[in-house]
Formats: sequence, C-alpha cells, structure tokens
Amino acid sequence: MNEEEVVRCGLFGISPRWLQGWATTKVFILVYGLLGTVQSMAFIYTSVILTTLEKRFKIPSQSTGNIILLDNFDNYRVYLVIDNYLFHFQGIILSGNEISQILSVFLVYYGGAGHRTRWIAVGVACSALSCLVLAAPHLIYGPGQDALALTQEYFNTTLGGGNSPNKTDSLICSANNRTESCENTAEKVGFESDVSLLPRLLVFCSQFILGIGTTLYYGLGQTYMDDNTKKKNTPKLLGITFALRTVGPAFGFVLGYVCLELYIDPSLHPIIDKKDPRWLGAWWLGWIIFGCAFTLFAFLLACFPKELRKSPKKIKKLTKTSGKDESEEPLNAETKTPKIIKYEKSDQRRLPSDFIEKPNVRDFFSATKRILTNKILVSNIFSAVFYILSASPFMSFVVKYLEVQFQTSPGGGTIITGPVTLLGMVLGFLISGVIIGKYKPSPRLLLFWNVLVGFGYFFGQISYTFLDCDTGTVQGINLATNNVNLTATCNLGCNCDFVKYSPVCHEASNTTFFSACHAGCRTIVNDTHFSDCSCAADLAHEVILGGSSNDSPSFVVYDSVKAGPCKRDCFKYQMIFAMVSMIVNILGCSGKIGNVLVNYRCVETRDKSLAQGVALMIMSLFALIPGPIIFGAIMDSTCLVWDISCKNRGNCWVYHRDSFRYMVNFSAAAFCFIGVMFDVAVCYLVKDMDLYGEKEEAAKRSAVDSPEDEDRIKAIKEDEYYN
Repeated sequence: MNEEEVVRCGLFGISPRWLQGWATTKVFILVYGLLGTVQSMAFIYTSVILTTLEKRFKIPSQSTGNIILLDNFDNYRVYLVIDNYLFHFQGIILSGNEISQILSVFLVYYGGAGHRTRWIAVGVACSALSCLVLAAPHLIYGPGQDALALTQEYFNTTLGGGNSPNKTDSLICSANNRTESCENTAEKVGFESDVSLLPRLLVFCSQFILGIGTTLYYGLGQTYMDDNTKKKNTPKLLGITFALRTVGPAFGFVLGYVCLELYIDPSLHPIIDKKDPRWLGAWWLGWIIFGCAFTLFAFLLACFPKELRKSPKKIKKLTKTSGKDESEEPLNAETKTPKIIKYEKSDQRRLPSDFIEKPNVRDFFSATKRILTNKILVSNIFSAVFYILSASPFMSFVVKYLEVQFQTSPGGGTIITGPVTLLGMVLGFLISGVIIGKYKPSPRLLLFWNVLVGFGYFFGQISYTFLDCDTGTVQGINLATNNVNLTATCNLGCNCDFVKYSPVCHEASNTTFFSACHAGCRTIVNDTHFSDCSCAADLAHEVILGGSSNDSPSFVVYDSVKAGPCKRDCFKYQMIFAMVSMIVNILGCSGKIGNVLVNYRCVETRDKSLAQGVALMIMSLFALIPGPIIFGAIMDSTCLVWDISCKNRGNCWVYHRDSFRYMVNFSAAAFCFIGVMFDVAVCYLVKDMDLYGEKEEAAKRSAVDSPEDEDRIKAIKEDEYYN
C-alpha cells in the first residue's frame, strides 16, 4: 500500500475527490464519539429491560445446576461447564459479551497493525447483527400467555388456572381445592419451559457477537485517535469522546422508558397500569432501532483511511517554516548535509505500511509478556477492575435497585434518575479533560487526585445505605424474622396455594395482599376491583379501633381491594439518590482520563493497541463477568417471594428492602476501597512519566542537528505529516 492509498478516504475502491476533505481528526472524533453514544445507549438499554426479560421468560435470578455455554469462535469451540454454582441471569447475559472480548484480544493485536477503521467497522457490523439476534425471542415467542392474560382481549379466556369453567374465579377465594395443572396444559408448559432456555441462549449469542464489536471499538478506536493527533491534544479529545459516550446512557434511559411504557404487544389493551409489577413493556423494540444505527456507523467508519491526512494549514505552515518544498530534505546549517534524526523502534507506526513488520505469534506472546510485567499498567488495570466491581450493581441493576428501594416502574424509575446521574459523569469528563489539557498537571499530582476522588466515591456509596423509603411489604411477610406465611384465619378456606402473584391493595389500610384470593375476596367487580374480602374487612376493623381515621365521621371503610400493590410517595428520596449519584460521578469521572493516559504512556508505542486489548480482557475476566454474578447472588439472597410454576422457581417478586440495600452498598464500597489502594500504588510508580508527549517533542527538535542516516529524515517527515 503506497502513501497515497494510506490516506485515501473511500470504500470498495470508490474514493471521490469531494470525500477526501472529510477524512480529518475532527470528523473522526465526531463519528467515533457518536458511535460511543450509541454503544453506551445499547449497554444501558440492556440494564433497563433486564427485569422485563426476567418476568417475560420466567427466568430465575439464580439458577442452580449445570449451565453449558457453547460458542464457536473462528476455529475454536469454547465449552464452559459450570456445575453447582449460582448464576444471575444478567451474569449469564453479559458473560457472552465478556467471553468474546477475551477472545478478541487476538483481533486487536492483528487489527492494530492493519487498517484499524475497517476492523472497527467489522466490529460495529457485528454489533448490528447482535441487536437483531436479541430481538429474535420476541419475534419467535410473542408476548407470552401471562401478558395476554392481563389484556382486555384475553382476560376472560386465559387468566388463572385450574379447571373452573369461569377462569377468572381462580383469582378469588374458592371452596374448591386447587391443583396446579401441568399435565393438562402440557403444550403450554412445554412451550414456556423451552422459552426459559432458548431466549437465554439467543441473548448469550447476541452478547457474544456484541463483545467482538465492543473490543474492536475500544481497543483500536482510541489508539487510532491518539496516533493521529498531537499528544498534548489527547486529554481534551478523550474528554470529548468520553463525554459523548457518557451521554449515551441518558438517551438509553429515555429510549428504555419510551419502549417500556408501551405494552409488550402495542396492539393489545392491558387491564393493569404501568406501576404494576406484572407490567411487561415492549423491550424488543429498541433493539431494532439499535440494529439500524449500528449499520449506518459501520458504513461511515469503513470509509476512513488507514491514517489521517495532515490538514492543508499544517502543510502550508511546515513548508513556510522550512522555506522550501516539503518534499525537500532539511539541511544542517553548518555542514549543509541532510539533518538526520535517529529513528526509534517505538516510532514504527510512522513508517509506511510496506516497511512495517507484520505481526506474528511469537511477537504476540513477547508483547503480551512485556505488558503483563509492566507494574504501572497492571496496577492501573486492577484499579479499574475493582472500581467496575463496585459500580456493577448500578451499571447492571439500577432499574431493579430503584424498583426495590423507591417502588418505581421499570421505565419510569430511570427517566429522571438516569439522566441526572449521567450529567455528573459528562461534567466530570469534560471539566477534567479541559483542565488536564490546559494545565498539564504532573503525573504524581494527577494520580493523587485519583486517590482523593476514589475515597469520595467510597463514602458516596456508603451514603446510599441511609437513603431509605418505606415502601411497605406484602401482608403475611414478617421482615424482622424473614418469615413468609401468606395463610391467615381470614383466608384459610380459600385454597390459595397455587394462585400466582397478583398483588392487590386495600387502600383504606394501605395494605398489599399477595392476591385477591389471599385477601379473602369472593366477588369480582370488574377487571381491576374485587369485593367481599374478609381479610380486608378485618384490617378495616383494626384501622377503626386503632384510631387511624383520626375519629373522622367521613372516614369510610370498604371491604374491597384494587389490583396492583399499594403506592408510596418515594419521589423525594429518589431525587436525593439521583443528586448524590451525580456528585459522586462528577468526582469519580474526573479521574478516569488520567488513568487512560497512564495506560497509553506506560507502554511502548508498538504495544499500545494490544495493551488496550489486554486491559479489556483483564477487566472482562475479573470485573465485567463476575460483577453481575456476584451482585445478582447478593440481591437474590434477600428475596422473600419467588415465582413458582410447576415446581420450577422463576423470578423474584418481593425482596427484603433493608437487607437488599445494606448488602449491595457495603459490598460495593468494599470493592471500591481496594480500587483506591491500587490507585495509591499507581501514584507511587508513575514518577516522571511523559503523559503529554512533551519529552518526545523536545527530543525530536533537539536532535535535528545530529546527522546519522536518511531514515531519520523520513521518520521526521512521517511524524510531522500525520500530526
């Protein structure tokens, strides 16, 4: 490939002249940053729809037994057999992403020496394919029987169980014994059993494919940007790209809200409201949108050249400075001989591709050894590992956290909290990028700031344990003893053992019952109201005797209940949580650019792309894979009421709110503290690292008077040309 082809913009041999002006650093930053926005949108969208997926496909939050994950990667087949371990569904979903990221290190190594933007485009095309695979479960199985049962069109024919002629009677108190019929509805049960497995495999496969695109995006994109701009501009450009990437989750929350506000089948009319825990939104819709967006970005990135051409202004400036045509060799003022600069091996990226040695397996292992024995890099990576672990509950389970602690809906909980929290991240990235680029603090000072903000992040996570809103619980659950006994004297003869979780609220006493049957109701008023409820009547009597009515004669007590759990006003606490998160994220994200700069500058230039791939592999192996699994297990250990169908345990309906909050936040804070200790180690090791390329630039300028060989001239020209 000659020099002109290296900087030529186009695709499939088509490279019109008008297109060449778009192959600039600014345009690449814009396209790359917006792609990061879409990537992060897709990531957070997965978290937003997670609880909907669990409910739709009756997938337990923990699965015990043998889980076999089979995937093909080129000529390698990976078998991961995990026996007798507890896995959260989100961990299983994300494991496909992380496994492929580990394997994709080889792609980063070979892609780093090739046409990097084309490799990134291939990865983005994989992301587009993964989105379509992720939407496939809905296209195959539809909304599901339970979702249909909660609509006006199917309510009277599909709701409930048993053999009652009028199946709505199965919701209320009945003298007839109920049995869970699994054999008589074998076709349906088999269908649902298959659903719980196949969608999991489809989601895993989609995440596996997505992981390839993610690895190439991060591993090659940032190094391509760093190699095609001056080192002093890198902090500012990183701040811009990180900010654009951080804006993505805000839009992801909005898209998740819009999709989940629609019923899973928008053509049907649900009989429950959006805050009912049984509500299922149109989770599949967003993936079709993401698939189209990724396809567009794949095409745009494929058009970029292997290296970016220097702007005309810089060419003119260089020519004017030299006083001659830029193609002429500069001469030494004293000897009138060509000025020669010694060519360093680390400048290999500046030479034309014909002179670059192609990567091979032996070099790969040598480079990997150099990277893994780099104390600064390894300490910096493990700092990120433990920070990611500490953030896992809020990266993967923010929707569930808000639902449990503040009684929000799957979509509504994040529409406010998400953007407010992410605003802090954007401000942290932008402000730190500008300050670092302008003032260029010393490595020690920059990394010491990371230690300080790490402690701020630690205390911020501790503060979450004090943000509590009493959302109440289900009648029959004793939070002090964790005892669950839904059978009481008032519903003893109602035979409610096999009634599904269908919460109803007795508004007079603000009490939630597991179902209308457990409330002792004997009459169905309409789709959402039940009356003649013996347990509700007992509670109403207690309210009157307890004086809760404030002795007001206008206080009227009904023995009726309404579908859905009783609502509490937790908006104030939700907003406090959002504001604290914003402050914590401003501090936390202000230190991330320093960590990225350390990753770039502590390795040789030839190892830069591979170092990013290895970093992503380690973070995947030790943080992104185990993080959701660890916190999924922690959350599920606080579950009080599980969905049970034909002896199979499904998703969790009711958590112990206080235990949930304490265990999640204290565990996260512990991981954060370990991350701070690694930051201390990095701060100690960096010493006088050249973070901003100042020493490199000074060496180039001071060496122009030392004549050595002609290769030096070419190296300087290449360096000036591309920067």
